Amino acid sequence: MRVSRGTVIVTGATRGIGRAVVEAVLGAGGRVVGLARDRAALDALAGEHGDRVRTVGADLGDIESLAGVARSAIEAFGGVDGLVNCAGIARYEPVGAIDADSIDAQLRVNLVAPLLLSQAVAQHLRGKGGSIVNVSSTLSVRPAELTTVYAATKAGLDALTRGLALELAPDRIRVNAVLPGGIDTDMLRAPRLRPGESLDPAALEQRVEAQLAALAALHPLARLGSAAEIAEVIVSVLDREWQTGSLVTIDGGLSLK
Repeated sequence: MRVSRGTVIVTGATRGIGRAVVEAVLGAGGRVVGLARDRAALDALAGEHGDRVRTVGADLGDIESLAGVARSAIEAFGGVDGLVNCAGIARYEPVGAIDADSIDAQLRVNLVAPLLLSQAVAQHLRGKGGSIVNVSSTLSVRPAELTTVYAATKAGLDALTRGLALELAPDRIRVNAVLPGGIDTDMLRAPRLRPGESLDPAALEQRVEAQLAALAALHPLARLGSAAEIAEVIVSVLDREWQTGSLVTIDGGLSLK
């Protein structure tokens, strides 16, 4: 059975790539257990799709709660076949303005939470097999200003993916990562301001539009990607029965430069 036609846990399910993955799994005929912090957005998601979507409120930065979150997600439909770790946070900070709280927050959501959720799901999947996909970033291998900590967490996620893939292969649990380039989501639209800088709403909008145009120009295909394009690749990787430990790049040619 294709994993996408079974039951898949998706973190960050209400926004960006996570929301697009929810739609892609449902489009493939599967069911989704959506995880996110925003309870109202989760309720709206479940209300839109009826019995095919169940939700679990979760703050992935709260490490101590994740065992219970994983248990609730697995039990929502009586079992799962796969996991897609989409949730992530990025703090755009220059070197010199990075503090311990920022490092800790990004590590918790971008690396520790995927590890603990993957571990819990893997224990459930032992003996029957399944698939885990981590959403990484081309920043894990191609540096950019203001993203040093975020990039480091994604490089750690790449290493985590390969380590889990090797250890879980005897149980027929496949673990892969997808590395997007610049994707037009709320995360990418967050304004990149200098420490202490503030702008009025009109100037802020202009800054964001200029920021997006500059990021698009970095890609040889001359545009940003869409969340739906990344979700299509994620679901394909989720279903590939002879692929594990792979870091799959989809970036409009960004990594060619």
